[in-house]
Order: sequence, then structure tokens, then C-alpha cells
Amino acid sequence: MFVKEKLLNLDQAQGEIPAQGGGPREAGDWSVDLLRLVVERELTGRQRQCVELYYFQGMTMEAVGQQLGLNKATVCRHLQKARGRIKRVMGYAGWVRARLRQESREE
Repeated sequence: MFVKEKLLNLDQAQGEIPAQGGGPREAGDWSVDLLRLVVERELTGRQRQCVELYYFQGMTMEAVGQQLGLNKATVCRHLQKARGRIKRVMGYAGWVRARLRQESREE
């Protein structure tokens, strides 16, 4: 998937993760859902705009800048900060997930 490749190198976990509805889900589904949540709730408004236009709509940094009234360097800076925040939150979530799996195996 284009967006996942550009944003992060997501951990390709094996096995299945329970869905909220109770049925099994693929690990990639969990990562994509978490990624959407992080973009929605953890980024500033401007970071979110840049991420949505650049990654989800496939615009160039120049085009994003023109649409938002920013220069390319500012768009680049917003994207860098957004990627850093996403990476930290996703990394922490992956650690928690691995820890929960480990604890459930020990029981």
C-alpha cells in the first residue's frame, strides 16, 4: 500500500489480532487502523493537513504548499515532525501489543 510504504515501515506481525467485533483480523488491518487513529488524534491540524494531502492524496510538497499557503521547506518540516510523532506512537503501541501477547502466552 502506497501510504504505509511512505509513512512507516510497519511491523509485519504474524498471526491474528482480535477485532473489536470478536472475529480475527489480519495484523496489517490493526496497523492501518492505528495509523489512522494516530493521524487523526496525535498530529497538529497543520501536520494532519500536510499528511493527508501528501500521503493520502499523492500531492507533491510544492502542491501542498501552494494549497496551504506554505513554502516547500515548511511542508517538509511539518511532514518530518508528523512522521516522528507517528513513529513514536506506533512504536509504543507495538511494544504494548507485544507485551500483551507475551503475557497472554504465559497464562
